Order: sequence, then structure tokens, then C-alpha cells
Amino acid sequence: AGVTRFTGTGWVRTAYHVLLLSHTILAVTVVPFVIVTLTRALRGQFVRHRAIARYAFPMWLYVSVTGVTVYFMLYHFYPSR
Repeated sequence: AGVTRFTGTGWVRTAYHVLLLSHTILAVTVVPFVIVTLTRALRGQFVRHRAIARYAFPMWLYVSVTGVTVYFMLYHFYPSR
């Protein structure tokens, strides 16, 4: 699909870029947390699983919600002309 540029202006453009940056950084950061959390759950180490899931779940949830938000902002709220 190539590069799609955000066409919004003003404070919405700034908000979009802040959201995109935080989403991207946390998306990379959350991967090891998810792997360790899943591994501990599958091995039955539930006490250790809960200890890391306490941090992994909110990060994963934020990445999930901001990913959908970025998509809608890019393709539906301010579609490319």
C-alpha cells in the first residue's frame, strides 16, 4: 500500500503523532513481556505468571486500543485525498 500520510491539521495532527509514537514504542516493548507471561502460564507457573501479567496486560491493552485508534484516525477520520 505504500506510505500513507496523516492529513489532519492543528492539534489533531500533534495528538496523532504522540499517539503513534507511544503506540510504536510500547508495541516493541510489550513483546518480551507477552512471551514470558505466556510461557509461564503454559508451564503452570501461575504465581510468576501473575507477577509479570500485572504489567504486561495494561501495556498490551494500550497497544491494542491505540492501534485501532491510529488506524481509524488515519483511514476514516482524515482519509487521504
